[in-house]
Order: sequence, then structure tokens, then C-alpha cells
Amino acid sequence: MPFVTTDDGTKVHYLDTETDGPALLLGHGFFMDAEMWEPQLDGLAERYRVIAVDARGHGRTEDSGKAFTYWDMAWDSWRIADELGLDRVVLGGLSQGGFTALRMALLQPGRTQGLVLIGTTGAAYTEQEREGYERVIVKSWVGGMVPIDDIALPMAAVMIGGDRERHQRPWVEKWRASDRGRLGLAARCLIDREDISGMLGEISVPALLLRGIGDQAFSHEQMRALAAGLGGPARLETISADTAAHICNLTHPELVTPAIREFLEGLPA
Repeated sequence: MPFVTTDDGTKVHYLDTETDGPALLLGHGFFMDAEMWEPQLDGLAERYRVIAVDARGHGRTEDSGKAFTYWDMAWDSWRIADELGLDRVVLGGLSQGGFTALRMALLQPGRTQGLVLIGTTGAAYTEQEREGYERVIVKSWVGGMVPIDDIALPMAAVMIGGDRERHQRPWVEKWRASDRGRLGLAARCLIDREDISGMLGEISVPALLLRGIGDQAFSHEQMRALAAGLGGPARLETISADTAAHICNLTHPELVTPAIREFLEGLPA
């Protein structure tokens, strides 16, 4: 099982197709883990090497117990690229994975070949959003103030979407079995992140932006603002299937994976 160890002792777990071809490194959304990218790991491996990283606080990654930021997680992923001997990488991410991918591109512009961003932003949360996430994540989830199913079932319906049995149930079962307190530091990282919108013009590589039409986390206007703020050519597409929500790559790979493949094929060598 592949891990890299950071300077602060965090053991970062990742999935790797170990296949030939240009590399695509992917970061997952909050509450999820690298396995949410399995449709893309399977669907792109014939021509690309696809790596999916478990963020701190999630999946099989073993945290050091110290506070961290998305800049730390950006360096975690670059450390994986170094470990695998990857010079240039296409960076991708959904939601918090996108927060990380944008910071990776800012840290290592010469190694960044392109960006695939799904349901994400460069902005910080508004005060109203911060208050909402403090209530839902910090108090209700991490603090255990609400029974797990009272949060997990509606959250799966809104965030994951798709089919209840096929797409939502496996993640609800993971959440039921998880240590809810483990997300404490990750929640602070999420809620307290800074606005990097003013830095996005420094990112000049091509970018593909995707958004599920039913995404309630990030609006079309937010995604359009992200596309406009990037310094390179950026294309925004909507995954318009009725049940496409925030995690549209998992529920609608027949639409998302071909869009990513087409983007990868069009990148300069």
C-alpha cells in the first residue's frame, strides 16, 4: 500500500494506476477519500497514469496530530510526485481537492501541465458559510451532537446525488464506521482557509472546469468567476444530467471521464 511520509510525520496514502502515459494527480472532496476517483482511475488508465491522494484527515492517510493548511496538503501531493519521479503533472481536484490543486499550481508552476477542477473555488467562505460549516461539521459531525444518520443520509443525497443504493449507500456505510472526531483538524483547515482569488492570474496553464448541474456547494457563478480569474485558457462545462450533484465524477463518469480525456488529449506535450 503506497505511502509517503512528510517532514511532520504525516503518512500520506495514495492510489496509483502505475500505468504508462502522462500523469494526472487527483484530490478528493471533504468527507470523501481517494476511492471517489475509482471511475477515473479505471477509465483513464489505458493512456494515462492516474494518482488519487487521501487528504489529511481522510481515507488511509495517517495524520501527525498537528494543524495543517491546504498549502501543506499541496506539498504532500508534490512529495508524492517526487517519490514517483514525475516531472510534469496535470493537477485535478474536486471541492477541497481543487483548493489543493490550485495551491499546487502556485507552488510549482513549471511542473504543472494543466488543471482539472470540479466544483471548487479560489475564494474563502463567507461569514455565513463559515457559521453554517461550524454548525454542521464542527459541532454536529466532529462534536457528535447529532446522530450520524441524521447528517449522513441527507448529506449523501445532496452532496453525492446519483442513485441512492449504488452511489450513496457505500459512502454512508463508510461514514457510519468512521471516527467522527478525526475530521477536527481537517474541518479547521477547510473553514479557515484564506482567499487566493487574487493569485489565480499567476496560473497560466490550460484548465478544464466541471460542475454538476445540481451542485449545491458551488454555484455556476462561482465556477465562472474561477474560470475568469485563472491566467490561462479555461473552459467551463456543466454536467447536466438530472441527478448530477457535487460529486458528479463518481455518479456520472460516462459524462465526466470523456470530458477529462478530451482535455488531456488536447494539452501541449
